[in-house]
Amino acid sequence: MGTVIERRDLSAVIKQALQGVFVLAPNVTVPVNASVVNVGLLLGERMFRLKTEGSPNSITRELDDILGEEHRDILLKNTDILFSPEYGLDVIKLLLQLGRNQRFYLPWPGELVGERLTYSEPSRFDFKEYNVKDYVDTYVVLR
Repeated sequence: MGTVIERRDLSAVIKQALQGVFVLAPNVTVPVNASVVNVGLLLGERMFRLKTEGSPNSITRELDDILGEEHRDILLKNTDILFSPEYGLDVIKLLLQLGRNQRFYLPWPGELVGERLTYSEPSRFDFKEYNVKDYVDTYVVLR
């Protein structure tokens, strides 16, 4: 079950968590030395190449290749591509599946209200809503 934590508790939780997804509220910085991955740029290039080549590889395999297992802590930037309705992804679930003994830090590109995370607006085609309690090893870090 996911947990909502305060920014002041983030360092202590990181020390205890061997893996997981840390969903960050605006202006919350990662207190560890994390590798930065520009997901939008790298994944967008790969998906464009695959479409032009007609390759059947999936976005999940491509993201797995990008994130690899080299680094324990990875800060994900420019992640809007993951929320594209074209791919139909549960972003948090996907990151948990790919995060074998890794910690991903995801600055949330939407709204954080307690245990509820939203992406986009309810009237838009790309709207998604998540309840952090539906995910294990997931931490929503509030300001």
